[in-house]
Amino acid sequence: MRNYLLVAFCVLILSNSIKAQDQTFEIQSKDELVLTFGSCNRENLPQPLWSSISAHNSDLFMFLGDNIYGDTDNMKVLQKKYNRQKQNEGYTKLRQETPVIGVWDDHDYGKNDAGKEYEFKEESQQLFLDFFDVPKDDPRRKREGVYSSHDINWNSKTIRVILLDARYFRDSLERINRVYQKNETGTVLGEEQWNWLENQLSDDAVSLYIIASGIQMIPEDHDYEKWANFPKERQRLLDLIQEKQPKGVVLLSGDRHIGEISRIDLEGLDYPLVEITSSGLTHVWEDAEEDNRYRLGELVTKLNYGLIKINETNNGLGVDLEIRGNDQELIHFASINF
Repeated sequence: MRNYLLVAFCVLILSNSIKAQDQTFEIQSKDELVLTFGSCNRENLPQPLWSSISAHNSDLFMFLGDNIYGDTDNMKVLQKKYNRQKQNEGYTKLRQETPVIGVWDDHDYGKNDAGKEYEFKEESQQLFLDFFDVPKDDPRRKREGVYSSHDINWNSKTIRVILLDARYFRDSLERINRVYQKNETGTVLGEEQWNWLENQLSDDAVSLYIIASGIQMIPEDHDYEKWANFPKERQRLLDLIQEKQPKGVVLLSGDRHIGEISRIDLEGLDYPLVEITSSGLTHVWEDAEEDNRYRLGELVTKLNYGLIKINETNNGLGVDLEIRGNDQELIHFASINF
């Protein structure tokens, strides 16, 4: 088991802004930074990918939602499902070797496709924080929602992982004939989280931002849950990235029971904005066929997890984004230089 220095910082709240990070990881004298992630993990199904994920000896694993399938108003049932997942042999081994952080999507939030109307979101939040071993006196225990920020100080670089909560504050959606209708005025993040995100993206010392959301941010064409169901919110996110001009940004998402890589080019941004979706740790949509005008390459319809490899280059950072499967099979990839 590798040694990590993990420093937990108190969060200073001034007005509606949160400047400090929830966690900082110190990883020094390492040529390549390796991060893994995944989503859609049903606690009562076989979980064959943990051994492959563990084999990468990654520096951090990120759960991107549907970490269990709670789907209940009974918090005892939700807790029992979290406990079952925490006792899974493969996942236990990963936790012993690798720091694990995460955010929720709908099923671990407690209700399929739910937003701010979910009656038990406050109770569910505490069980979520218990699952990720967040201390009882941590400021996240008193914050609405489970969004969080984590810095990785790696050699001379700072990599910031921002986990967005797209459930706790999200306004309602209407569904007609299984197709979600656009909410032209509603919010995904809520103003407090938006203010927090703007502050998080304002740090010139950060070499790469990794922004994760349970639901997809770039795709617009499918009929299911996505940021594009709230077009003003999606545009606000893209505008914020354009405005802040970070040195580098990568987007991560889950939810869809497929894997894919999407790309959009933003005016004034001197690198492509790429989103890697990895969804299907235990089950996938095997016969999926759908359009995505932003997709690079193939649609992945078998069990998968995500892998990020970060290397220093003469001019900045080189980032490899990979979708992998059983026995570490490389299914799909993209590379970006920042």
